[in-house]
Amino acid sequence: MKKVAISFLFCLATIGLQAQHNAGNNGKILMIASNPSVSKQTGWPIGAWYAEVTHPYWVFSEAGYTIDIASPDGGEIKFDGFSDPEDDSKYAAFDYVSLGFKKDETKMALVKNTLKLSTVNPNDYKAIFICGGQGPMYTFIDNTALHKFFVDFYLTGKPTAAICHGTCILLKTKLPNGKFLVEGKKWTGFASSEEQYADNYVGMKIQPFRIEDEARKMPNSKFVTGAPFSAFAVRDGNLITGQQQNSGAAAAELVVKALEEDRKRYPTYVLVHGAFADESAWGFVRNDLAKKANVVVVNLPAHGIDLTAANKVSLKEYVKTVTDAVNAQPGKVILVGHSMAGIVISQVAENIPAKIDKLVYVSAYVPANGQNMLDLSYKDAQSKVGPAFQLNEDKTAATIKKEVIPDAICGDCPAYMKEALVKYHKEEPTKPMMEKLVLTPARFGKVKKYYIHTTNDLAVGYELQKQMVKNNGTFRQTFTMSTSHLPFVVQPGEFLNILTTIK
Repeated sequence: MKKVAISFLFCLATIGLQAQHNAGNNGKILMIASNPSVSKQTGWPIGAWYAEVTHPYWVFSEAGYTIDIASPDGGEIKFDGFSDPEDDSKYAAFDYVSLGFKKDETKMALVKNTLKLSTVNPNDYKAIFICGGQGPMYTFIDNTALHKFFVDFYLTGKPTAAICHGTCILLKTKLPNGKFLVEGKKWTGFASSEEQYADNYVGMKIQPFRIEDEARKMPNSKFVTGAPFSAFAVRDGNLITGQQQNSGAAAAELVVKALEEDRKRYPTYVLVHGAFADESAWGFVRNDLAKKANVVVVNLPAHGIDLTAANKVSLKEYVKTVTDAVNAQPGKVILVGHSMAGIVISQVAENIPAKIDKLVYVSAYVPANGQNMLDLSYKDAQSKVGPAFQLNEDKTAATIKKEVIPDAICGDCPAYMKEALVKYHKEEPTKPMMEKLVLTPARFGKVKKYYIHTTNDLAVGYELQKQMVKNNGTFRQTFTMSTSHLPFVVQPGEFLNILTTIK
């Protein structure tokens, strides 16, 4: 294969925005904790309970969610002394999860600067979780703003949770019709037997009232409890409650399960990278997109972490990988392809048109029936990648001269990104570029198509982009961004605004 003016996708390979791989990919959860207070019963400084923040945090993080922590007043929250694993009482000395959280400066920074609840946009979250502790019995019980926030979120149908003494808000929260939110619902909270045990332990009455006693006075009460100080959590619809400090993880697991069932309320985006890239190409937009969507990123064979040899890959393997990802989703998807991936998503749409709600091409190749990627790249007079294209000995893979990569692919990227582009450059299989597509008007032609143009693109030239769209003739709408080949890297906010408002 001779050198030609081939335009490729190239994207940022491994600049991680999250310390944990996949952290935050599924969206955001809001945890709400008590601000510091002083108990009128004991005179103790009180606040949140460590395990009721840290254990749910761990469950949510492990499940791939980003967690924000808020409080009614914002700012620093404090933890009840008995809940501190390093407290002299040794009451929580066994709690290694909380100890690890406490020793992590980045985690403690979250509790030292919690969000003020009134500034929070609930639409950014897929679930909320009210933490307990001794503080809520004073700071939550009469906080009408918090009650309204909880009820409003509950009415969206999204998972809405509270545990331990945080459930005290359910003694007063009411629906717009004037009925208590928990009327007729199964729920739990700190049990009176546990309160009595705690009182006996310290030799005085700790709480100003007991949640279970008050709950059983409510109309149509269905308050339930499990074994004392054992993990116990219940779900009734989208309301999830946990009994006490040992129930935080159990309640969080019910939230995660509910979120899996709740995926149907959100659109599903399947994002496909192109040549010389991998799934991390979408790292600058994936988590923000996941706030209000299901997001699936595809890693093509022989790319990124996949160790398949370049000479073993054909377009068929690319198409199968994406098809499998699409078919794994319960409904239709919005299939997004960047650059070379335009070839892939086109063939996928031809093969399974009933599963595709929309096709979105991002500075991508748009083939016609019988064309391949090379057919299109020959026509690109603006690309600066072609002259720097280098084949390996048997011509089964290619690279780009490293000195050309930064400005040709992302001239508007900051220096550290350009360095990463060069550092993580990996050879690209050539066979998929040469294989011709089979596309028909009855299948591919009927799928809704959209294009995001990049006017300063030196990889897939803007003029070629426009010509491909014109030649296809079935695009419903096009958008223009004044960027290089990586619009989702250099202008992620604008890119997401376009992507999520496509009709």
